[in-house]
Amino acid sequence: MSPAPHLRRLLLCAAAWAGAAAAQPLPELARLALAADPAVAGAEAQARAAEQRLVQARAAFGPTLNLTANQSETDYKEAPAFDNRPFRGKQLVLQLTQPVLRPALFSGLRSAEAQYEQARAQHEQARLASLQRFMEACFDLLKARDTLRFARAQQLSTGEQMAAAQRKYRVGTAPVTDVREAEAKADVVAAQLAAAEHEVQMRQQVLAELVGRPVDGLLVRSLQDDRLPSLEPAAAARWLDDALAASPQVAQARLALDAALAEVDRASLGHAPTLDLTASHTRNRDTGSINILTPRRYDATQVGVNFNLPLFASGATQSKVQEALALRDKAQGELDAARRGVTLGVRQQWSAALSAMAQAQGYATAVRSGELSLQANRRGYEVGVRVAAEVLDAQSKLFESQREMTRSRYDAWLGLVRLKVLAGRLDDTDLAQLDGLLVERPLPAAAPGRAREDDRQRR
Repeated sequence: MSPAPHLRRLLLCAAAWAGAAAAQPLPELARLALAADPAVAGAEAQARAAEQRLVQARAAFGPTLNLTANQSETDYKEAPAFDNRPFRGKQLVLQLTQPVLRPALFSGLRSAEAQYEQARAQHEQARLASLQRFMEACFDLLKARDTLRFARAQQLSTGEQMAAAQRKYRVGTAPVTDVREAEAKADVVAAQLAAAEHEVQMRQQVLAELVGRPVDGLLVRSLQDDRLPSLEPAAAARWLDDALAASPQVAQARLALDAALAEVDRASLGHAPTLDLTASHTRNRDTGSINILTPRRYDATQVGVNFNLPLFASGATQSKVQEALALRDKAQGELDAARRGVTLGVRQQWSAALSAMAQAQGYATAVRSGELSLQANRRGYEVGVRVAAEVLDAQSKLFESQREMTRSRYDAWLGLVRLKVLAGRLDDTDLAQLDGLLVERPLPAAAPGRAREDDRQRR
């Protein structure tokens, strides 16, 4: 059988998989990144462990039931005859204990509840940090991709200018310096293009490491040219209030303080009395004992209460109280530091986002001016009032403005992402919104290597 049909099916499957990978949206890639992030997995395991500690704290209020079994064989000899008298015994004891008064259990339960909520906040913080790393990797790849796009466009434009200089030089209307300047600029652009290509490859590897598999679909997408975040300067206070109220980082520190306060209460109750209700049933079977020669068989049931009042522990209880108070002060300091860090982070990211938006708008104006300047310099070069260096300089300024404009737009959206992370509000809806900002924009094909004309050989 010919392998052609199988080969065609394989190619069709590969094409379908590639199409699906290319169309993969950001929310789906983010879920893959979360699943592959060991920090998120560790925080999730920590939350499960804290949940079990909470179950244990609740179980301490309930009864405990223990079964004890004992079997013994005794070989007894007594003076003066030292006659051997063996006897055997079996005993089963079933004991039930129900705490009635244990004040420290309530403090332990509050501490376990606070620690469980703290572990959940830690898991949410790990999830948001993973999403932020993912979005930063995506935007770094997109910025590198657009830098590569502009470098290829500049290479094409520089090649056209070099060809024009060579044509004018052949007919004697331009000096050889125009050709040499165009060639030198083409070499610089070629070096920049090589650096841009390596940057794209490196950013692809970083994103693939986060997601757990290669991601090539972003290479055909780019940010829309006219979209910026809608951030009002007067909304900074509202963002700050939301972050302090909902930030997982602040929530962790606040819950750690709650747990520390509960531990202070539990340590303070080290001298408190405890009261337990006990009930036991004993079944005994033996062939005698040291004092009894006849076999015995009996069942006994006992009900009672156990009261315990700690009187003296050589200072250990008071030391535990002082330790708990020190840990409470530590937790209070960490809460203040978390609030200060979130406040500073929100202000920094807010300023960075507004600055990036202002830069993007300024560079957009610079791009329009650069396009007009390049057109004017090209016309002047055609009629002989401009030299090639001026045209090449106008090209460089235009492509630099375009590159910085695109970078500023990515930085503005990334600033919004970081603000949402600080406020604990980044979810699939936000990722879907960012995915909607990306449009299909394939990379231009790489220009073929230029063939340098060696005028000295020609002459």
